[in-house]
Amino acid sequence: MPVNPRLLLLLCTLLLIGGAEASDYRPQPFTARYSVHLNGFKVGELQRTLHVETDGHHVLEHVMETTGLVALFKKDRLVERSTWTYADGHAWPVGYAAQYSGRAKDTSEQIAFDWQRHAAVYRRQDDAQEIALTTGMMDKLMHQAMLCSDIASGKETLAYTVLDRGEVKNYAYQLLGTEELVTARGRVNTIKVTRKTTTLWLAPEWDYLLVQLVQNNDDGTIATYIQKAQ
Repeated sequence: MPVNPRLLLLLCTLLLIGGAEASDYRPQPFTARYSVHLNGFKVGELQRTLHVETDGHHVLEHVMETTGLVALFKKDRLVERSTWTYADGHAWPVGYAAQYSGRAKDTSEQIAFDWQRHAAVYRRQDDAQEIALTTGMMDKLMHQAMLCSDIASGKETLAYTVLDRGEVKNYAYQLLGTEELVTARGRVNTIKVTRKTTTLWLAPEWDYLLVQLVQNNDDGTIATYIQKAQ
């Protein structure tokens, strides 16, 4: 089935004088694989990996690509990488990079956070712009990790200032309660969270791992389901 290349970018959407206030909980290293479905049909796979480097930097990487019959007609691949560190009771974004390749025009973007100058440099292809950093700002991939940390720490106000494609955006989530899901890894109790047209399910007993995500948009319903993790 034909797949709009911006679907991969849409799914990934499902800082400052001081950094983002760090929760008591910090996300632990993991590797998880997911299947990605559009309107009930599998169209791709996603791998999310979090590791801690020797210098203490936390790195979250997100790799999504079309698979199977879809890939025969449209081989799309999106790689995102976010790096942050913890200091003085705060989580500090360091850098973000994304690379899209496929039948649509290949694109790349980067964000470099300069805390001494309180400015971030955002680059997309050959264009660059400087953006003033304000308290709590972070990149869009890092904010997903901070969302898990805040929920694990028992916070009920889940609001984030996110630098997304050169624009400062406000992301606010609402807790919807708990729900038991049957997944490829087994049955698990989850915490259900929503923002606009995106709903996420996080599993506390699996270290607040994302186990399911559903996003509704003009192209239909994109659903992401966990397959395995370690």
